[in-house]
Amino acid sequence: MERAGKFLGRALRGLDKPEVALAWLDSAWPRVVGKILAAHTKPVRCEAGRLEIVADGKAWQKQLESMKKEFCERVNQAWGGNLVHEVKFISKPGPKRSRELDNEHTPFIRSRKGS
Repeated sequence: MERAGKFLGRALRGLDKPEVALAWLDSAWPRVVGKILAAHTKPVRCEAGRLEIVADGKAWQKQLESMKKEFCERVNQAWGGNLVHEVKFISKPGPKRSRELDNEHTPFIRSRKGS
C-alpha cells in the first residue's frame, strides 16, 4: 500500500491545482501532523504556497503559532516537494450563544406609559 501512496502522491503533485492539494492534505492530515494534532486542527485552504489551518478555538490557535515552521516542514516532506512556505492558523468559530443565556447582553426594556 505504501507504493500506491507514493505513486498517487507523485501523480497529484503533477496536477498543480489547489483543490487537489487540499484534498490530499485532508486525507493525509493525521499521518502528516499526528493523531492528536489532527483531532484539533484541519487544513481548510492551500493556495499559492499558503496553508490555512483551522484550530479548535483561540487557545489551540495560540499554542500552534510557534509550530508554523514545523507544520511547513512536515507537509512538504509528506508531499515530497515544496507545497507550502507559509502557514496561517485560524480559530474555529464557537457555537452561537442564545441571548437568553448571555449574561453580558442587556435587553431592550420598554418603559410603560403612565409610569
